[in-house]
Amino acid sequence: MSRLLLPLEHPTPAAEQDADNALLHGLKRLPRRVQQVFLLSRLDQLDFTSIAARLDLPLLSIERHMNQALQIASPRGNALASVAGQWYVRLQSPEATACERIDFRRWLDADPAHLQAFHDTELRWRSLLVPARELGQDGWYRQGRAAISLGGCSIAVGLGVAAILLFGYWA
Repeated sequence: MSRLLLPLEHPTPAAEQDADNALLHGLKRLPRRVQQVFLLSRLDQLDFTSIAARLDLPLLSIERHMNQALQIASPRGNALASVAGQWYVRLQSPEATACERIDFRRWLDADPAHLQAFHDTELRWRSLLVPARELGQDGWYRQGRAAISLGGCSIAVGLGVAAILLFGYWA
């Protein structure tokens, strides 16, 4: 009788924290530009066109970066989840055509597993909000291209100053 009264499995707060930490760790391992595109979309809720204009990138690059970020939360080796993620990102693009939307609808209707995979993708997207807030808490991602290349600029300036000083001593 006691077996019938076992509680349903719900994630414990510790398990949810572990999952958020794993997602945060995965997001931190992404290239800086991918992180920036993801955070602009997820935290600032910018559409692909706005992100592309802000970062001076083609829309295809924005899609590719968003796919990379979404794959962090996807189960490894699950081809169906990967396809659902690609559809999820593609449908957000302003370049998605009517034919692509029809193809998506056909894909969705072809198998109940496709609908479930797409639903799971939407849930994964939502699960990335908490780690995204932590990753972007200082707002670094809003600074555009200059914030990314600042390290390279400071190295170039440092080398230039060193060269001037070196030539100054030889002259």
